[in-house]
Amino acid sequence: MKKAVLFLWIFLGAAGAYAQKAKVKAAFNYYKEPYQQYDKAKEAIEEAIANDQTKSSAEAWYYRGLIYAALYKNEKYGSLCDRCLQTSYESYKKSLDLDPKSNYAIEINALRIPFLTNQVFKEGVDNFNNRNYSKALESFELVQVMAPGDTSAITNSAFSAERAGNTEKAKVNYEKLIGMGVKDPNHFISLSNIYRSANDNAKALEVIRNGRRANPDTLSLMYSEINLLLAMDRGSEATDVINAALAKDASNESLYLVLGSNYDKLANPKDADGKELPKPANSAEMAAKAVEVYKQGLEKNPNSYSLNFNLGAFYFNMGADQNNSANKIKSPDESDKMRAKAIQNFKNAQPYLEKAMETNPRTNEEDRSIYDATMGSLKEVYARTNQTEKYQKISDQMK
Repeated sequence: MKKAVLFLWIFLGAAGAYAQKAKVKAAFNYYKEPYQQYDKAKEAIEEAIANDQTKSSAEAWYYRGLIYAALYKNEKYGSLCDRCLQTSYESYKKSLDLDPKSNYAIEINALRIPFLTNQVFKEGVDNFNNRNYSKALESFELVQVMAPGDTSAITNSAFSAERAGNTEKAKVNYEKLIGMGVKDPNHFISLSNIYRSANDNAKALEVIRNGRRANPDTLSLMYSEINLLLAMDRGSEATDVINAALAKDASNESLYLVLGSNYDKLANPKDADGKELPKPANSAEMAAKAVEVYKQGLEKNPNSYSLNFNLGAFYFNMGADQNNSANKIKSPDESDKMRAKAIQNFKNAQPYLEKAMETNPRTNEEDRSIYDATMGSLKEVYARTNQTEKYQKISDQMK
């Protein structure tokens, strides 16, 4: 009797194993042409991989990969899975893990996974173009898993994360690219901007300087370094970078404006509240350089209202400072000498301020504000230099 019971259990076990193997074959039969009954194929294969008899079958997981890839965007059965491509990839990977030398291994590695990778990448692009950046990020991150080291997937992961507001993942992907030796200046700039938005200017500057070492002649990196150094109140360092940028882009009006303004600040330093600080020993040298730079810019573009205004304002402010100093000097002779210098600087300012007023387009609020400031300065110049007719004319215009 005991032998009969044992024989019965062996028979039942064999029958169960055969039944589950039949499920694997049934799943494939439902999948293949001309049947393509993907709903029944999915049901059969899920049952097979859940069963102890076949859950370790490389063949079963291979078929599961095929079935889920077929479900993706299928008009009739596509709703049967939410992550079809990812599930397909995970199934192929499981098949390889179970038997790296199976009859399906070469096909999976050479055909199936590359096809899936391409499909997932396309899905990421579609989501990105449709501004669904979080979904795009998921797709590109999956491509990174499927094709490790694919720089296009890492790049698009960084872009998607940045657009999705996921700065941590954007940072990770940009740093990964840079660590791989990718030298695209935009990656350094984007990563630097992420640190800057987190108020970590020191790290932002470090990233930009690494970028400049990789791309020493790239102007966009120079501009980023200039902006950072000025924001960090490191004007002396900024002058070197601005001069390097001017050597490569001598027609850039903004560089002359920034460099001239920077020399002005170095000559006439102020604290955070705008209060004047003691002038440095090289103040006169810095002031002369400011004038020189503005004039160099005007040689390139004589009709630049911004350069004309800045140079005119520089002379005007110098005259105003000298006039204030004259009022404090007790010696009449010395006071007169200082006042004469002030008058000369007001006269120096006049042609540039007049040109600035003439060429200002007044197309936006900033232009109009500068235009008003120019008129105010000119009115003061005309008053200080006894130009009665011009004074009256601009006074009427201001009214």
